[in-house]
Amino acid sequence: MSAWPGARRLSRPWWVASHLTIVALLVATVNLGLWQLRRLDQRQAHNALVEARADLEPLAFEPGVRSSFDDLEFRAALVTGTFDPTRQVYVVNRSSDGLPGVHVVTLLATDSGDLAVNRGFVPRRLYLEGVADTWAPPVGEVEVEGLLRASGTSRGGHGDEVERVDAVDLSARWDTLLPPVHLDAEPLGDVPYALPAPDLGEGPHLSYAVQWFVFTAIGLVGYPLVLVRLARREPEADEPVDALLASDNDDLEP
Repeated sequence: MSAWPGARRLSRPWWVASHLTIVALLVATVNLGLWQLRRLDQRQAHNALVEARADLEPLAFEPGVRSSFDDLEFRAALVTGTFDPTRQVYVVNRSSDGLPGVHVVTLLATDSGDLAVNRGFVPRRLYLEGVADTWAPPVGEVEVEGLLRASGTSRGGHGDEVERVDAVDLSARWDTLLPPVHLDAEPLGDVPYALPAPDLGEGPHLSYAVQWFVFTAIGLVGYPLVLVRLARREPEADEPVDALLASDNDDLEP
């Protein structure tokens, strides 16, 4: 043990607590890295689903006919009906090409039922001017093409401004029964502007996972090196304490 004169100090309570803390941190960083990899897998599966459904022919969608909507998200669809501009809301805090604005969501009445249609993006400047005729829906029966999207959950809103398209909330607002999907429509005129395409990026999950695993590697390599360095150091600072403890023990002996 002459090569490790300071090894004894590493078994003291403070150092034991330090060892346990480092082990807990290493377990946490490994699990955080694995969690980010699982998030990446989920994102890649989502992107594959969107791309696969993009290759399908547009579906002639009848809102009140289907009983299951689980397989419809991101399906291209054609819906024929008539817009009701008196039943319309604005999804706030949206942006397009760096511009803030709102999405205009209007009820479309069809022969088989009603459907919420996100007609597109209106810049905030234009929205605040309040000239609703600028983005008014077309009159009469129209055929609307777009992507079906699952309804979200809104925490409410202020007047006709809402957080997101929520079929339950809009059903209560508009006194109708909407399916749990809505249509992100292709532009029907100059305004509203087109909605952005679904984001197929993989996000930062891989880089985050790498960062967590780098932290793990630093801990696995760096902490033992610190312990070795301390163990090899002469316990000069510890000697007075050791001597004091030894003298106290001697005084207690009969």
